[in-house]
Parts: sequence; C-alpha cells; structure tokens
Amino acid sequence: MKNKKGQLILLLVAVIQATTIFTANAQITKIPHGILVKIGGQQVGLLAVKDAAFCLSLNDSIAPSAIKSVFIDESNKAITPYTVISAPPFYGIKTSYGKLMINTDTRVWLLYDAEGRSLIRDGAYSSTGTSIQITHNAGGLLYGSGNRSSKDLEKNQSSSAVGNGVVGIPYLWNTVGYSAFGVSANDNNPATWNRANKKTALTWTFPGKAANLYLWPAKTIYDGASGYVKLTGRPKLPPRWAFGYLQSQWGWADSAYIANVLTKFRTHKLPVDAFIFDFEWYTTLPDYSVKKEGLAGFSDFTFNPKLFPHPAKQIAELKSQGVKFIGIRKPRLGNAAALDTTRKNGWLISPNTDSRDLNFSNAALRKWFEEKTKPLLNAGVDAWWDDEGESYYTCYYWWNTAQRDLLASARPNYRHFTINRAFSPGDQRFGYCTWSGDIPSTWSSLADVPKDLLNFSLAGMYYSACDIGGFQGTPTKEMLVRWFQAGVFLPIMRSHSNIGTTARFPFLWGDDGEAAMRKALDLKYQLLPYIYSLGHEAYNTGAPIMRPLVMEFPADTAAANITDEWLVGKGLLAAPILNAGGKRKIYFPADTWYDYHTGDVIQGPRTISVDKALDEIPLYVRAGTILPVGPVIQYSEQISNSPLEIHIYPGKNGSFKMVEDDGVSYNYTKGNTRTTAYYWNDKTKTLTWTVTGSYSGKNTYKTIKAVLGKKEKVIAIGQKGSLVFK
Repeated sequence: MKNKKGQLILLLVAVIQATTIFTANAQITKIPHGILVKIGGQQVGLLAVKDAAFCLSLNDSIAPSAIKSVFIDESNKAITPYTVISAPPFYGIKTSYGKLMINTDTRVWLLYDAEGRSLIRDGAYSSTGTSIQITHNAGGLLYGSGNRSSKDLEKNQSSSAVGNGVVGIPYLWNTVGYSAFGVSANDNNPATWNRANKKTALTWTFPGKAANLYLWPAKTIYDGASGYVKLTGRPKLPPRWAFGYLQSQWGWADSAYIANVLTKFRTHKLPVDAFIFDFEWYTTLPDYSVKKEGLAGFSDFTFNPKLFPHPAKQIAELKSQGVKFIGIRKPRLGNAAALDTTRKNGWLISPNTDSRDLNFSNAALRKWFEEKTKPLLNAGVDAWWDDEGESYYTCYYWWNTAQRDLLASARPNYRHFTINRAFSPGDQRFGYCTWSGDIPSTWSSLADVPKDLLNFSLAGMYYSACDIGGFQGTPTKEMLVRWFQAGVFLPIMRSHSNIGTTARFPFLWGDDGEAAMRKALDLKYQLLPYIYSLGHEAYNTGAPIMRPLVMEFPADTAAANITDEWLVGKGLLAAPILNAGGKRKIYFPADTWYDYHTGDVIQGPRTISVDKALDEIPLYVRAGTILPVGPVIQYSEQISNSPLEIHIYPGKNGSFKMVEDDGVSYNYTKGNTRTTAYYWNDKTKTLTWTVTGSYSGKNTYKTIKAVLGKKEKVIAIGQKGSLVFK
C-alpha cells in the first residue's frame, strides 16, 4: 500500500512539473522557479530564489514575482534546484534548505526547515484592494528592522521609513529559526510588520496590489544575515583608508586653516586618514535660506576659492601626507540656472512645491548630475558625504548609483565610498556607510550610539558611524575622550561638529585629553588588520563587523538585549565607558575572557565593576581568539617594516583568516587577495598558518611576532609555518 501511495505522489509530481492541474478549489501551474496556485481571485506563487530563500508571492493583477525592486540583487544569478510537492490538498516546493507549502482547501501556507521541522504552520493572507496582508504565528524573539521603531535589539514591529539617522527595514530574524524580508509593489512605499506580543500573530502589510514575502530557515542570526545578503547583495568593502580615522567638522575657515590642521595632526602624531568638509568647501553660505527658484551665482559644483584656490594642488598635498578628501553633498541645488534646467526637465521630486530636491531615480537627471560632478573627481575628490537625502525611501540608493557610475567612468576600478544619513535594503552593495544622524553632545546620546549601530548591523548595514563628540553642542573633555574610545570599535570612526562649536581636533582639548585620544587612535590603527579582515568576512558570509552579544550567545537571556557592550567579530568584547565618572559594569557571557591590557582572566558568566582612568578603555578578548595587531602608523596606507603581531588567547582551539589586498580596487571580488589562515591548537600549544591567494603587494606583512602571554617568537611568514610554545 505504501509503495502504491509513493508511486502516486511521484506521478503527480511528474504531472505538475509538466502542466497545469485543476483541483476542486485551485489551479496549480508550474512557472519559472516554482509553482503558481490560483485560489479564487488570488494568485499565489511559491518560488525558490537566489539559492537563498523561498518567496511567497501574492498579487491581484500581475504575474507572481514580477515586482521589480532595487532591494533585490539582480547580479546574483544563482538558481535554486527544487522539486514540486503534490499531496492534495497540499502543494509546494522543496529545496535543500526546506519546504514552502500551501493547503488549497484552507489557503493556509506553511514553512519547514531542511530537517522537516515546522517553522510556520498557520500562515494566512488577505487583500483589501489597496494592500495585501500576510499573517503567521511568530513566537520567539524578533531582531532586525533598524532603529526607527525602537532602539532595543528585540522588536515587535518595523517602521519602514527613513529619517535623520533613523531607519526602518522590512526584515526580521526570529529565534524560532527563520528570517523574513518583505518587498511591496513600490520600493518607496515599503512593507511593514508588527505583532502585539509573542503570543499573537505577526502581520505583514504590503501597500498596493502585489507582495513578495521572502522566507528562509535560519537557525542563527548568522544564517539570517547570510540569506539576506544573497537576496539583497554582498556588502562591498570601502577602500582600506576608510577603516582609519576620518576627521570632519563644519567650519573649516580657509586654506591656511586646513594646512595648519594637517600640520598639527602630523606633528602631534595623531593618526588620520581623511578630512571631511561641510558646506564651506563648495559654497560661501549654506543653502537653507535659498528660495525654490534658486539664487543666481550659487555654487553647487565648484570649489570655494577661500578654502581651495588651487583645489587639485591642495588635494594632492593632502594625499601626499596620507589624507583623503571627502566633501559633503546635498540632494538639492541652489543655483537658479541649474534649478531652471532641472525643473523644465521634470527632474525634481516635487516640481510644484518649494522643494529643490532632485529625483535621482531619473536616469537623465543622473547623467546630467554626473557630468556636473566629474570635474570635482578630476580635481581629486576621493569620496562623498551625502546628507539630508530622506525625501523618499530610495533616495540614497539612486544618489549613490549616480556617484558610483561616475566614479567607475572617471576612476575605473576604484572603490566607491560614501557616508549617508540613512539607508534602504541593498545599499550595502555600494561600499556604503550610514551614520546615526545629527545627534547632540550629551552622555545619553553617546549611550545611544551602540544601540543605533547594532540595530544597523542587524538590518543589513555593515559600515556604520556616528558624529564622535556629538554634532549639536560642545562636549566636555571627558565626554569627547570617552566618545573617541567607543569610536575605536565602530566599523567607521568619524568625528564631527556643528559650526560655532569647538572642533573635535584632539590637540584642542588639553594635554591629557589629547594624550587619551591619541592612545585611542593608536589602538584603532593597530586593530586595522583585524577589522579589515572582518570586512572581507562580511563580504563573503554576511556576518557584520559590529555584533551584539546575542549573535554569539543566543541562549544567554542576559545577553538578549545588551547594547552598552558589543563584539567586534567573534573575539573582541568592547565595553567602553559611556557615562561620566569612569565607572561601569560589564557583563561577561559564559566563556573565558582576557583583559586586553593586563592579561587578567575573567571567567563568565559574570558581571564586574570597573573604574577606569581617562586614558583607559575596557577591552577583553575571548579564549580561542587569534588577534592580528599591527604597528602604530599615522595613516592606513603607511608602510611599516615592523612585524605583524599575532596575539594568541589560549583556553581552546582557535582560528582566524587575515586578508590583505590592494585596499583600493575591486580586484578582491575576483579573488586577488592574500589570505593567511592561522590555527591555534590549544592542546599542543602550536600556532600554524597557511598562505593562499595571488596578491603580493608591498603592503603585505612578511614577518610575524607570535605572542602568547609574555612569550614572543618572531618568524618569517613564508607560504606556511608553525610555532610551538612550551
């Protein structure tokens, strides 16, 4: 009997793969990547996409999966092998990662993982004519969606909109073991989700008449992130210099002032990789008072001669001392003639209002914008700081598209890098950084920084930053120092300040303040080999650089919502002082931890209290970590003959892949890297390594100094090697 039933199912599978089946309640048709189930007036697609996820596709009027969204990475051409399941009234598809099914009698849809475990068993859907709702059970804790609905890591709703340093993303990971990502018919009116509590159903709302809900089994947050980047795109690396310290302010006075600041940084041995210039680099006045018609003679695409009388020569001088040029950009124009051109061509977002904001989604506008911007690149501009682009959800995506395309034509194969005040899904494909907005200079604002940036990490933004010191107001010396120390452990380290406030130049804050900030900057540059390698890990796997404790310790309820300490990679536990007085409590999950500065051992789970002097940063390293530590340098491209230190933290086996490349091109995407895979055998106290890859530039390390406690051994790297500590 069982054999006959099995043969019948196989026969039905063969039939459904070849044609259309009519049942009492539905019509099932095989379509590309899956099946279409037509029940009543609703078309439901069950699809397998990008070798990553299922797609539950619903619509009232168009073919399933016909939604064209910039959120989805169309360069990923991976095809998912699948089989069609037919066991009436259940129909669906099966892949290596699970099953997506629908009951044609009840219209309930179901999600299973690869082991057959039920993840969603009561999915439903409905349409109002103006929106589609998809609901399902959602016990467990939810993470993702950004920082707009809440700064907590745990979420019960999303808010898919962007603002000044706030972002809502239609994505979640559920501790039950799956991830979900919603795409509506209009990218600028994105999907949202919400639930009242863990005991109630989760409801996705898709404005319009079409909806794609992407679903994939994901046992861990890492699995969720891996599927997310397969769908929306890998996070490309910014140039390596962007991993250094970036000095910004509003209020650069003139060319002599810039030259003097550069001299101070270099003579005071304060590492820095870029100066970031506000309004004053291209115009003599901000454009906030400019009317909708614009102002005759307003400069949008030229250098302000007060600061840059000889821009190409001056920028070249900055670069000769290891400092790159980043200039602010606005999504609007101030020049009357330029505005007249854009208004006549219909290139403004709202041509009949006072808005001067450009519609970057218009290809003709982007072409015109690129032509206007190209002379700035030709003069040497390295990257852009894009501000105030929250007029529509995908503004930053299209704005970056114009800037990336221009860079590719003007400076082929040079990595795109921008700093932006918000993001939408897929922006990580650019080599894109988001900062947390125009925050005030307060202790509470400093404490909010890791909350915002950890939420960015969980929502697909891999390179994040803040205004170190706060934008609005002037911090105390102690506050600024502690902000610098926290900045060491952010993916991108950038300070900034409003016009009329004291610039965040370390040499302006007293000898003790400067010394403490120098010490923090030195540590940032020593950690570059580690953090830059984590950038490669992010590109290859989707794992963020800045990680909440819950990623590594998901079963630890005490770690579920911690945001005042975090992991950099898997091995570094950063717990900077985020309040006045130098005191704080630090929680250590169950593992063995080492004080980075003293080597003292802390056994978790445990909470300790610390009291740190102004120049001291609480930093700890997990047992089994292999930590590459570089020499102190003044900018990221500075070549040093000092050996690379490999710090070993015993207690269990460990491994780490250190990646080197040219730091500026996209050749790493074609495998032109040098990867040194280190492995620590704790039982035999042996460090081994193997070098692979074709890259062999002059910036690669040739020698290592292995450090185990107080023991040190120096050896040439070669192609492979080993060291035994006894």
